[in-house]
Amino acid sequence: MKRVNSPFLVSSILIVFLWVLSKNLGWINDLFLPTPKQLLTAFVSLFSEHDFLDDIIASVLRVFSAFFFSAIIAIPLALLMFNNKTLRQILAPYIDFIRYLPVPALIPLTILFFGIGETAKIVLLFIGTFFQLILLIIDDLDEIPKEHFYLTYSLKLNGFQEMWYMFRKTLPQIYDNSRITIGWCWTYVIIAELVASSSGIGHMIKEAQRFSNTPNMYAGIITMGIIGFGTDFLFKKFYPSFFRYKMKAKM
Repeated sequence: MKRVNSPFLVSSILIVFLWVLSKNLGWINDLFLPTPKQLLTAFVSLFSEHDFLDDIIASVLRVFSAFFFSAIIAIPLALLMFNNKTLRQILAPYIDFIRYLPVPALIPLTILFFGIGETAKIVLLFIGTFFQLILLIIDDLDEIPKEHFYLTYSLKLNGFQEMWYMFRKTLPQIYDNSRITIGWCWTYVIIAELVASSSGIGHMIKEAQRFSNTPNMYAGIITMGIIGFGTDFLFKKFYPSFFRYKMKAKM
């Protein structure tokens, strides 16, 4: 049976205690930090009166759609760039350039090209995810030991078979990088949902800020954190099932 994370449990209790104490002693104004009761009331109100579940579903679908498109394009393109030096020399500078562009600066262009619908939001999330993911995959491919290339040569694998072998070799690393980049994707949700959005967690937080509704803002932020934490937990949970050979190698 897995042991309880005692340090985390103790620190959580301490944080809640300091939170309640600071509010009871009036150290922090309600405008900056709600009481536990106000936060709980905000959650109840959001779910019962403001269709917050629909906002959560909208944001989750946007994030996972953008991540899905990023992955299905980044993985094969990274393999092609790894196997083709000329293609890598052509595309790598563009990828490096776009990777450093701030996503908020691209909002006007995104609206110009894709309008204000769902496509624009997913494209913004895609931009914030794809260019990071493809570089991480290429770095993983660069770390493959030379012995594996000797093996593919000895087996006389063709180009497709060699890429498939390299993909399988780096799949655990790609899985971990996916876990990291989907976290980055969540950080861009609020930015994406600034694009004339009428739904989503980011939209709810923006509206709460507009009316100085601090409890709702905290509720939205905490919800995003919980979803992100849960997604990361599931990635870690399924890792041993997907890559048993890696776990045995560590034993």
